[in-house]
Order: sequence, then C-alpha cells, then structure tokens
Amino acid sequence: MGKLGNLQKRMEKTLFFSSFYISLKNFLPIIVLSVFLQLFINIFLTPNSFFLTVFHLKFFAFLEPLNRLATFADISFRRLLMPLFAYFFSNQIENQKGTNLPLIALSNFIVIWLFSNNQFLLQGSGQNLLPVSLIVFALTILMIKISNWHKASSISQRYLLSFCILIIACVFAITNIFSNFQFVNAGQWLNDNLISDLSTNFYGVALLTVCASLLLWMGLPLPSCLRQTSFSLPAAVNNLGASLDKKTSTIPNPLSLHTLYDSFAIFGGVSMSLALIIVLLIRSKNSQKKLAQIALIPSFLNNNQILNFGLPFFLNPLLLIPAILAPLSGILLSGLALKLNLINPAVYQLPKNTPNIFTAFLSSNGDWRTILLVLLILGISFLIYLPFVNRLLEGTKNENN
Repeated sequence: MGKLGNLQKRMEKTLFFSSFYISLKNFLPIIVLSVFLQLFINIFLTPNSFFLTVFHLKFFAFLEPLNRLATFADISFRRLLMPLFAYFFSNQIENQKGTNLPLIALSNFIVIWLFSNNQFLLQGSGQNLLPVSLIVFALTILMIKISNWHKASSISQRYLLSFCILIIACVFAITNIFSNFQFVNAGQWLNDNLISDLSTNFYGVALLTVCASLLLWMGLPLPSCLRQTSFSLPAAVNNLGASLDKKTSTIPNPLSLHTLYDSFAIFGGVSMSLALIIVLLIRSKNSQKKLAQIALIPSFLNNNQILNFGLPFFLNPLLLIPAILAPLSGILLSGLALKLNLINPAVYQLPKNTPNIFTAFLSSNGDWRTILLVLLILGISFLIYLPFVNRLLEGTKNENN
C-alpha cells in the first residue's frame, strides 16, 4: 500500500500526470452536465425504459420530438467532450510550463475534434482519455518548444502558426482518407468475435472482467457489452431460448457474461463503482464526500463517469488493484453459487437502463436468494476498496495541509 502511495506521489510530480489529474477535476462540471442530461433522457424520454416499465407509465407520443431533440443534443455534446478535455489539458500544461498561448489549446481542440469524428481512429465507445492525452501532451510540448525557438516573439508566433496549420491540415487529410473506407473498429471486432467466444464460460468471463477494469482505468474504450447489460451475445440468446420451457436449471450457458458479469460484477458501473462510492460516503469528508453524493444517483443508474473524473479514477495507481479484485469477487461468488445451484441464473431480458444492482433479481424471475448474494458481494467489494480509499484520503489530507 505504501509503495502505491509513493508511486502516486512521484506520478503527481511529473508534468504529464500533474496536468492530467488537475485537468480531470477542472473538467468535472462539464461531465456532470453530460451525465445528468443522459440520465434525464434515459429515465423520462426513452420508450420501454426501466422506470416507465416498472411504474407502468405511458410514453406519450408528444414526447417523441423532445426525445429526438434531447438525444441529438446529447450525442453532439458527447462528441465535444474529448475536444474540450484536450483544450483543458493543453491549457494546464501551458500554465505549468509558464506560457500563455491560446493558439496551442485551440489547435489541440481542433485536432482532437477531427479525430473524434472518425470512428476508425478514435472509437466513440469510450472516453479515449489515454490516446487523447498522449496526443495533446506531445503536440503541446512540441508547440511550446517551437514558440521558444526564436527570441523575437513575432517570428516565433509565425513559426507556431505555420506548424499549427500544418498539423491541422495533416489530421484533416488523414481522417478524410480513412472515412472513405468501411473499417470495422476495434471495439466492434471485440464485440463480434473475441467477446462472443469468451462469454460462454467462467474463465472467459473472468478474463473479460479484468480487461474491462483495466481498460476503464487506463482511459481506453470499452466494447459496449462490457459497459452495459447486453442480450445480443449468443450465450444470452441461447439461455433465454432454453428458459422458455421454464427450466432455467438446464440452460446451455449457466456461467456466461450475463449470468455472472452483468448480474454480479458491475454494480454502479464497471469496477464495482457503487462499493467505492459507499466507502467514500462513509470515510471521506468535505469535497470527496460531496463528490460521492453527486455521483451516487448516476452510479446507481449505471453511470460512473462523475466518480471517474472527479476522484480521479483514471490512471490512479491506488485504485487499480481494488478495481480488479472487487468485480472478480462478484464473479467468483456468483459462479460458485450457480455451480452449487444455490441461486437461479439470470436469463430473462430486462427493460433498457435497468440498474445493475437489480439485474440478478429481476432477470432470474425474482429469486430472492440473489438479493442476499448481491448484498454479500457489495459488502466484500466495500471491504476490498476500504484500505485503498483510506490511503488515498490520507494522501489528499496531507496535500491539503
């Protein structure tokens, strides 16, 4: 634990990570706005959503135009998230280097915006924080060096302007060249091939669980079926078909992605974020506790972005180990319970945006034993996160003092 804390301190002293962590926290208000817009659409404007179905509410026809408008605004806003983060990050690097050239941050915004609008180069399935940050860091440092090449400010400004125009033109050309080809992006390839093969057995699901936590922690895109419950994979479809005779004990894939990962490993989002929030609510004070309070409802509804940016979770060495162990504990305990026939498997399709903490109970046709298992897994995940969060809070307290 001490070594991880020391590693984090050393990382925070470097230009890249100090600028990265500060930018994440400064970017938090924009993420909060984006998250709550998504939640509003999911709860009130999505036909057949979880809340409309559970409370038997009718989706009125006059809401359809509002749904389309809000969805368009949401998609447009999310496409701007990474370009805006690029602007924040570049500006923070400039501040720490003692420069103030708006052209540098603006150029990074345009470059990342061009990349973000090409699904082959930067997928839309995740935050893409790591590739964006590496690109922005390299460009910003290079632009700062170019601006310092000549003592005369007017000449250095012309050098910088020429370089920015050249970079933007090259990126524009590259993105347009690739847009003419019908490539299948990496996330879709994983979803269609590798994940389909791994999602039918315990060891494959355990591997996918570790990969999901690693990808999230690194700020890399996650395939959609690892971010949210999916019934499109062959294992889930086969289980649902076999359960139509009401004999869930004979389904072909009792240890699959849906029966294990979707039902018992992503409470509050990937990496068992709900357990992390509960730890923060109990152990933290002031700003960290306020962050947990703001993130609680979105995390309960499967969106952990507020926590990931505000804590921050991304590239935080103190949170990597519990982020892997907590969901793995859910996989292990639920796999054992299913193997011993202590619970019924989750096989039935659920409404859109069903909170993951209810998935096991509802998808198993109301098996009350799954509630006990969910509480047990949540408690164990709490204990896994507890010492790491305590160490994180100690470091934060020392910094404030």
